[in-house]
Amino acid sequence: MKGQTWNVTAITVDDKALAPKGQWLITTDVGIYDSVPSAKWIDGEEDAVFEWQFQDKGESFYLSYVQQKDEVDGNLLDTLDYFAYYLTGKYTVDVHKKDRMVFVSKTTLEYEDKEVKIEIQR
Repeated sequence: MKGQTWNVTAITVDDKALAPKGQWLITTDVGIYDSVPSAKWIDGEEDAVFEWQFQDKGESFYLSYVQQKDEVDGNLLDTLDYFAYYLTGKYTVDVHKKDRMVFVSKTTLEYEDKEVKIEIQR
């Protein structure tokens, strides 16, 4: 999967659109079910790194924000870092196709008990 790019086509919270979109660039090549790969989320000049993994035989998707060592100073974090952190959580995989995926969660760090939906496609 290394080198794949997925376009973030929509992120909603209780059907209200959030601003960030951009692309997820898969930056590590590992077995997606038994290892924890990384991705870089790029939107304009901002970027954020997160780890992700499919579990439960592909029924669940985990997203976890990773703070880079050179960003330990909170002043160096950009808006996309905060969004990636807020979206950290366990998602149900609603759509898993070769060119489109949809993840839904009510257990993200920032939006607990609200439905977060992330839609990506190639």
